[in-house]
Amino acid sequence: MHHPPTSSSGHTRRQPGLRRKIGILLLAISVAVLLMSAAVGKRILHDLTADLSRRLAVSEAQLTREKIQSLVGRELAIAQRFAGLTALGDWLLAEQDPLARGRFLAEAAGFRPAFADGAYFVIHHHTLAYYYADAERPRAVYRYTLDRNNTGDSWYFSTMEQAVPYTLNVNPDATLKVTNLWINVQVRNAAGAPLGLVGTGMRLDRFLASMLAPRTQGSMSFIVDTAGRIVAHPDPSRIEYGALDKQDSDRTLFAGLSTESGRETASRLLAEVRRRAGGVEVMEQITPDGRRMMALAHLPELGWTVVSSVNPEAAEVLSSGFIRLALIGGGVIVLMVILALTLGFDRLVLQPLLALTASAGMIAQGQYGIRMRSDRDDEIGALSQAFDTMAAEVQAHTEDLERRVAERTAELETTHATLAATHRQLTESIRYASLIQRVILPDRQLDTRMQGRYFVVWLPRDVVGGDFYLYREDEGGCLFGVVDCAGHGVPGAFMTMIAHAALERATVELGLGQPAALLERADRAVRDMLPDTQRLERLATSMDIGLCYVERASRTVRFAGAHIDLFAACGGEIRNFRGDRGGINDRKPRTFTQLTLDLEPGCVFYLVTDGILDQSGGGKGLPFGRGGFTSWLRDNATLPLESQEAALTGALNDYRGEKPQRDDITVLAFRFDQQTPAPTKETDS
Repeated sequence: MHHPPTSSSGHTRRQPGLRRKIGILLLAISVAVLLMSAAVGKRILHDLTADLSRRLAVSEAQLTREKIQSLVGRELAIAQRFAGLTALGDWLLAEQDPLARGRFLAEAAGFRPAFADGAYFVIHHHTLAYYYADAERPRAVYRYTLDRNNTGDSWYFSTMEQAVPYTLNVNPDATLKVTNLWINVQVRNAAGAPLGLVGTGMRLDRFLASMLAPRTQGSMSFIVDTAGRIVAHPDPSRIEYGALDKQDSDRTLFAGLSTESGRETASRLLAEVRRRAGGVEVMEQITPDGRRMMALAHLPELGWTVVSSVNPEAAEVLSSGFIRLALIGGGVIVLMVILALTLGFDRLVLQPLLALTASAGMIAQGQYGIRMRSDRDDEIGALSQAFDTMAAEVQAHTEDLERRVAERTAELETTHATLAATHRQLTESIRYASLIQRVILPDRQLDTRMQGRYFVVWLPRDVVGGDFYLYREDEGGCLFGVVDCAGHGVPGAFMTMIAHAALERATVELGLGQPAALLERADRAVRDMLPDTQRLERLATSMDIGLCYVERASRTVRFAGAHIDLFAACGGEIRNFRGDRGGINDRKPRTFTQLTLDLEPGCVFYLVTDGILDQSGGGKGLPFGRGGFTSWLRDNATLPLESQEAALTGALNDYRGEKPQRDDITVLAFRFDQQTPAPTKETDS
């Protein structure tokens, strides 16, 4: 039976395994949740940053477009009205006409302050003379003449070759020593022939500062034309000046992108935003400076596209304070969830399970009165109720079992007392029978008549046995005998009574001198006493008898044996005289052989039953046997007979060892010296 582990003090040791395992599991889950929360939070921050960056880029592009459209559109409108002056057309046709020139300057004086920088220019297409007026020189004066071979003047010829009424160009003017955003408006006659080019210029530095100055960190706006060439950029070095006459340029929107796919996307969106006037296209691009969120907003009137670029990492669309607060708040929430899960699991599951475990341990120690009181309606409550039911049933069964054991113990005690009384009565009866059996043994006669010349070893296996020995005397001699009846204990003892009665009848009728005749008469007497019934055939009722009659006058020994031998030790010689192989009350009546031996002085005669010969023992558990008995005789036959009895008993016990005695054992030894004992009046034992 399995018992719960106990501490050295004997109390049930609390099982920490489940709590430790659950703790490890919750810790692992917490780590996993924290890692997942960090990954999800990072993803959320990334997506939120990307979305805010996209919105910021769109907002920057739209706002920049509105500002440019407002400023440049206004300048363009004024320039177009300026180009439509009749006085201008007349002067372009007659440059050297003072009147035409005067009228123009008079009207132009009213327009100049309307321009943002208070400047305008006029180029006569026929003479290529360039006139320019600004705040320092309010009246237009000749500055220089354009030269077709001068690359610095190529913008003009490119502009006039385009069939568009106006263009915008960022270009430095070396003569004027200014770099402006030029708004160029062509002037043509009614037949479409070019008369000249007029317009205004805005200082590029002020334009960039007012239109493209970044409003937030990490954001930047610039302007590209229809070919993607950068015509305005916060960094003047990236502007493609005079872009109108430059087909091949490396200062483009595409040159700032790192991937070919990005460039293809930019080209596609640039065309798309021109097609969808007023719309805004957004793309995420990889540049040498990192990831950028770009928004494209087109100005159809100017042919420009505003590109607003936002660096999500540098724009700080999410403030560090917000991120820190989000991280701290998220971490606190996750830790609170983990703590709540841990405490809740401990309270709802672990503590009830530990209480159940402790209660089970107390029941295992025999404390069946323990109960689990729970009012929960979940699985733990059902388990507690089942445990209470089980404990109550175990307690009831235990009490019932203890009651039955007590009743059975009382019954056993009564039965034991009865059996003890019966055993005591049987023991007393057997002891009494033993006393009666000992009465038939001729110990007193042998002590009186054979002092120092005999010994008897009589060892019944039980208190009473089936062996006995006899001694008789008459005027001519004395009769020695040993009898081995079938059976042991009480049955054997009863058989000795029958055998004793049969031999008594035989000796009374025939006297003592003829042992063979006594055996035959005893055989008939036993058969007369035991009815030949079928029931007795199944019982062993035979008996072995060995008789020796010593005749004083002739100093001879007459021996007859019914399945019992006679051993004789004379000097150093050991003799074995075999009796007949049939016993008394065997299957058929029979006659017995009688041997006559000389009674030599010093010879010792031994009558033995088969109990000593069949006793097993020794190292191999073999019978003592005739060989063992003969060997013992050879070693001990010369000892005094009183000593031989002790030696034979000791040798027999040593040989038997721990093995039980198998049969009744009887050895009767006698010896006659020169003088045989005189007969007495007592002739019967």
